[in-house]
Amino acid sequence: MIDERRKTPRVPGPEEWSGINDVDARNVHAFWFGKSLDEVQQHFAGGQSIQRGDELLFMPRRAFQFYIFAFAQYVMSEAAISDADGASAFLRFLTARETEDPGSVGQIYDQLEPTLEFVAESQARFAADHDIYGDFRERAAELARLCGREFEPPGPLDQMLDPTDDA
Repeated sequence: MIDERRKTPRVPGPEEWSGINDVDARNVHAFWFGKSLDEVQQHFAGGQSIQRGDELLFMPRRAFQFYIFAFAQYVMSEAAISDADGASAFLRFLTARETEDPGSVGQIYDQLEPTLEFVAESQARFAADHDIYGDFRERAAELARLCGREFEPPGPLDQMLDPTDDA
């Protein structure tokens, strides 16, 4: 009988963290090493998304490709409601990572795509004013282009969130 359950990714070990060669990367390693996605997800809340996202930029590729999913879990959680900085940082740091390390996001883009679509189409959920944070759909489309993909979300969820609708 074939086990159809999704294989849980393994927490990155020394091999995935190899290549650390600067003080920032060593500090990131000291905080993140050996922790599961659930253990670090909570550290994105409470205004810490920008700091945690910045730390992802200093990780070796394979560690980054694991831990970015803690950030994805966070932006999909109820704890991220009204966290405009967190949602914006999620898109911004993915774009920065792909720009600095081409393929690092592209290799896992398909796994991230549902979260990218959700964030891009739920800007109102994050209370992210377009004048301040820009358009999340445009940011997601830019990331898709960097990864050699097209971003065509199913339709804006923001339009379905009409605050004047009493129904």
